[in-house]
Amino acid sequence: MITMFIRFLLSLFLVLVISTVAFAKPIKFIVDDPSGRDHVSFTSDAPIELIVGRTNKINGEITIDDSLDLKKLPPKVSFEVDLASIDTGIPLRNEHMRDNFLETKKYPKTAFVATKIIPLSKLQDGKTINLTGKGDFTVHGITVQKDIPVQITYYKESDFTHNKFEHGDIIRVKSTFEIPLDEHKIKRPEVIMQKLAEKVIVTIDAYANERK
Repeated sequence: MITMFIRFLLSLFLVLVISTVAFAKPIKFIVDDPSGRDHVSFTSDAPIELIVGRTNKINGEITIDDSLDLKKLPPKVSFEVDLASIDTGIPLRNEHMRDNFLETKKYPKTAFVATKIIPLSKLQDGKTINLTGKGDFTVHGITVQKDIPVQITYYKESDFTHNKFEHGDIIRVKSTFEIPLDEHKIKRPEVIMQKLAEKVIVTIDAYANERK
């Protein structure tokens, strides 16, 4: 009897799992705006110099259930930023940042792939929610486990949808977090330690457009 009951529970569990998967309908949102609206900034606030590097070369992908309920289908999230395109406003400083510190010829991009998003809730039109993306963050060839705070706002075919590259709804993604340079083995030669902070503050503001 016990064995039969256990089998029944297992069968019921499998039916529930299969049903959930069968009814899940993923939709994809892409961060890739040719107009340059997306932007990423890297700020180093050292004792004798403030350096702000900027780029709009960010790509990303967000996959969620079409019901907008993140509990129904665990979201898949990934982002990638082209470090070789960072502009600090001074050409020589750009060269130093790219060649001497970030080594962009060898490590041209930074990437984040979320393995878990918390808390799981439902997106609503025009409402901003705070989430945490837990996952693999890679800079300078070094991948670490990182928790990244994120603000996301869902817009249903709003005024944000205004060019030929956008179709359907929009998810706006905003985030600010720190990158400790030593965590990724990015060297700070003693001669410039007062000009380059130990931690760089990253700020992201990007729009993920629904692709049908």
